[in-house]
Amino acid sequence: MGSRATDGERREDTKEKARHCQDPKEGGWRGWQSRLAPSQLPAKDGQILSPGSMAQGLIEVERKFVPGPGTEERLQELGGTLEHRVTFRDSYYDTPELSLMRADHWLRQREGSGWELKCPGAASVSGPHTEYTELTAEPSIVVQLCEVLGAEVPGAGGVAPVLGPLGLQLVASFVTKRSAWKLVLSGADGEERLLRVDLDTADFGYAVGEVEALVHKEAEVPAALEKIHHLSSLLGVLAQERAPAKLIVYLQRFRPQDYQRLLEVYSSKEKP
Repeated sequence: MGSRATDGERREDTKEKARHCQDPKEGGWRGWQSRLAPSQLPAKDGQILSPGSMAQGLIEVERKFVPGPGTEERLQELGGTLEHRVTFRDSYYDTPELSLMRADHWLRQREGSGWELKCPGAASVSGPHTEYTELTAEPSIVVQLCEVLGAEVPGAGGVAPVLGPLGLQLVASFVTKRSAWKLVLSGADGEERLLRVDLDTADFGYAVGEVEALVHKEAEVPAALEKIHHLSSLLGVLAQERAPAKLIVYLQRFRPQDYQRLLEVYSSKEKP
């Protein structure tokens, strides 16, 4: 489902990219930090997707955490640079039965950035992290939506025109204030890697942070994860700390029936 380049710049880098998440993203489910709830809902270790036919491009490795009042000061001490502060609205869509979310697909429209669909991947690297394929090209999103929902793919067109025919409606919408940081961290091998840290505060009072790195191939993921773990430790994040995504906390607070529906579906598949 949001320290990093602007959404526009990153869409130029790759229209559809695979994302490794240590937490289900603002639309993903499994991960280091269960997106479903602060109580740690199902999180499956070692869930990674190799970029395939659905996406080619950069791989985003990330971990979410709960930031403290001194996180920004600590980032400055570590040599971090504040890139920008930005405010944006995210809106999530699904069927009344939550057919997309129950299938681990997360459809989001970000104000000023466009549509994004996160899709699950298959395990390829062990560890408590996940990778999602992130689709941002609208024709690809429409094709995937129709596949998941068992509908016929319409002619050329964007996402908005198919919302009604596919029975998709607004499920959640909230505003996020983000502080985006970046810093270079050297690993044990002496290699330097750019890391980005996003510190988000949603308008319903929930705050969450994210450490991320971009890599070009699967072989680079372990080194990226090592640096992410190291920086997280320097920020005072406990090794097994898990933080839910903003969307899941929103559902828990404001749509408890939908939240419970997701909890039941995923708890039957994976144990917390």
